[in-house]
Order: sequence, then C-alpha cells, then structure tokens
Amino acid sequence: MSDRFILEKQGHVMWLKFNRPQRLNAMTIESWGELNEHLAAIDADRDVRCLVLAGEGRAFLAGHDVGEIREHNEDITSGKLTPAQLREWQKNLQNSTRRIRQTRCPVIACVHGYAVGGGCEVVFACDLVVAAESARFGFPEVNIGVTITNGGTYFMPRKIGLAKARELAYTGELIDAAEAHRIGLVNRIAPDGAEREAAGALAERIASRAPVAVQLHKAMIDAALEGSLEGALHFETEALVQTAMTRDNLEGTRAFFEKREPRFTGG
Repeated sequence: MSDRFILEKQGHVMWLKFNRPQRLNAMTIESWGELNEHLAAIDADRDVRCLVLAGEGRAFLAGHDVGEIREHNEDITSGKLTPAQLREWQKNLQNSTRRIRQTRCPVIACVHGYAVGGGCEVVFACDLVVAAESARFGFPEVNIGVTITNGGTYFMPRKIGLAKARELAYTGELIDAAEAHRIGLVNRIAPDGAEREAAGALAERIASRAPVAVQLHKAMIDAALEGSLEGALHFETEALVQTAMTRDNLEGTRAFFEKREPRFTGG
C-alpha cells in the first residue's frame, strides 16, 4: 500500500483519510483501486462499527486528477486508449461506491474544502455527511465535456430531489454547506476546523449503539429504496427477530431499566 491514504483506528471507529494534499487529494486510476482494497479490509474487521472518510490538507477530495485526465485525452486522440479500457477503469472507480454501500457499518463523510466530481460522488455514496461551513460541493463534469459517474445520478435524486439533481448536473455549479444542508445532503454543519471533532462525536455515538441493529438498519434502508412496502415489512420482521435474540437486546433492556448506558458487544 502507498502513502496516499492514512488509516487510524480509534476504538470502534476507523478513520480513512485521503492523503494527496498537494493535489487536493485528487484520485488516479491506481488510487481508486487502492481505496477499494482498504474498504474491503475495513469491512472484514468486525471490530469496526463506523467508518469516517476525511481529507488531508485543504480539501476533502477534488475529483479525478486532471493530469491523468489530460494523459487519457492524449491517448484517446492517438488511438492508444480504447472504449474497452475506459470501461474497465470505470468498473474500478465505481467499485468504490459499491464498497461504501456494501460495507456493513455506516460510513460518514467528513468534508472540508472541496468535494467535487468524484469527491462529491463519494460524499453522496456515504450514509451521513458532516461538513465545515466553508465546504463546497458539486459536479463540474459538464464544464469539461464529460458526465457524472460512480453513482452520482442514482443518489442525487434520491437524496436531494429530482429538480435539484438536474440543476447540479446540468449547470456544473457548486453549492456551499448551508445549501447542501438545506437540500438534505449534509446532516450536520460545523465551524471550519471543528468538522473532524463533530464527525468523530457522531461516529462514536453510532459505534456505541448495538452493532447488529445499526448494520441491519443500513441494509434495510438501502433495500427499501429499491423495493416495495411488503418487501420492507418482511425485512423488518426478520431483522426484529434476529436482533431480539441477541445478547445486546438483553443488555440494552437491562440498561434501560437500570438507568445506565448499555455496553454492547455485537453478540
């Protein structure tokens, strides 16, 4: 693994930080693949109950590296880069969205500076978003003649509504944290410089809750977005039966009556 990512585990919370500050953490084909490997390893760690994504330096993630985009354009012009190769690279990039959604624990985006293009797509794929007041979001793809990828067109209308999704996609304009909060993309806004503290507090709160119940809620909500009411009701029944049989349910009930904080183990 390279030094393009920093991983720090704090109790049951894992922090994954994009670490190319000299490039505003812009990604390359290679770094998307490395991100996927990290996400797979985090998902395999049963001790992790919440994941926080953050960026080092002045930005969260400023999309794809424009230097590599220029190289790709030159290779397209010369005939070296084929549609088949582009499709393979796209699968690699889009696997990051699949990984974020398939990761059993909630994923929080802790955003400061720019989250644009691929960076904004990562934000939309996350479960929750904490943003610094000066954070900026958007999809500038139309400004250079390409299209949104990595699930942006799937998540935008679901999270912020059809009209606003079309506006962002068609104009390439950026929005600030206040507007992102108003339309439902951002959950919590923090003063500049305090966003990691706020994201950490939210992650710790989630990590302190019953892990099986939290993980099932993530899966249930995702399934409900694409399913029917009857399907959601069935999933809820099976999840309730599963969680009711856990030791954590017994511990949570005892803690409630004993007026203390529960100590969940994931069992």
